[in-house]
Amino acid sequence: EMRAQLTALKALIDAIPAGPAGPAGPVGPAFSSIQIGSVTTGTPGSPAGAFVSVSGNNVELSFTIPAGDTGAQGEVSNASLASEMSGTARNPNSVAPIPFTVSNPPTQAELQAVVDKVNELIASLTR
Repeated sequence: EMRAQLTALKALIDAIPAGPAGPAGPVGPAFSSIQIGSVTTGTPGSPAGAFVSVSGNNVELSFTIPAGDTGAQGEVSNASLASEMSGTARNPNSVAPIPFTVSNPPTQAELQAVVDKVNELIASLTR
């Protein structure tokens, strides 16, 4: 019912005849230059604004554009994580203790096993 009433009201408004056209206004001055003055970042949620300044034949436009809202923190990418971790040590807990007691004097094999274990530890502590 309300739609029908509004439609009928619109039909009545559309049926009102337009009046005669008015006289033409005066011609404005010719502008020799139009330039951008300033562009300012407004606070988030504030309205945008455009300002016009006319000085003789020169026009200057200035704008205020509000900043966007701060978005949520994004996820850390694998590349970013790898970059940050590149200078840190790996987990030395992965290196097991030497599984034997060195004899006195040590044998070549025992000494080589100790060297191998030290190398394994160094490798686990560096990237």
